[in-house]
Amino acid sequence: MDHASIFDTPRHRFRAGFAELDRRWGWYLALGVFLMLLGLIASSMAVTTTMLSVVVLGSILLVAGIGLLILSFLTGKWSGFLITLSAGVLSVLAGFESLYNPFAGAAVVTLLLGTLLIAGGIFRSISSIVMQFPNWGWSLVSGIVAAVLGVMLVNRWQAASLWFLGLAIGIDLIVHGFSWIMFSLRLHGLAGELGITQTDRRAA
Repeated sequence: MDHASIFDTPRHRFRAGFAELDRRWGWYLALGVFLMLLGLIASSMAVTTTMLSVVVLGSILLVAGIGLLILSFLTGKWSGFLITLSAGVLSVLAGFESLYNPFAGAAVVTLLLGTLLIAGGIFRSISSIVMQFPNWGWSLVSGIVAAVLGVMLVNRWQAASLWFLGLAIGIDLIVHGFSWIMFSLRLHGLAGELGITQTDRRAA
């Protein structure tokens, strides 16, 4: 067996896998555009976005709490009855508080979002450096921006709770969407450099 035949199979598999990715590059581009549009809308309506996020979270907590209460009574003989009952009560109270007083809920959600943005931004930055996928630099920038927004949010979570929550969500969506757009364009460009044809994409 010659050296050419040894490397033929991995080469064909690589081209097939890359062709399959490239076949979906338009979807990645559409996702980026969609995220950017959502981000622009969320940023231009920052206060509304904040209130909506608090209301949605409060509704989820309320429904989850009711479910836990029902579950605790259905399994009353279970040793963890009190734990489930307590979790249900706390979830219901938190849901009611978020719906009844969304401004207080916004302050709590702002602090939580700041923490999540820091964690998500760090993870996105590290994963982009480690994996170094096509155009990974934009994903790194996206992660850094998310982490910086998170730090700003945590430092001023009480004063900024009314508007910064919606603004931070909007900016993060815009940057994240832009990174997807750049990824899709670079992916399609690499496919062209590798000589992947429309036939290769259909066969993948």
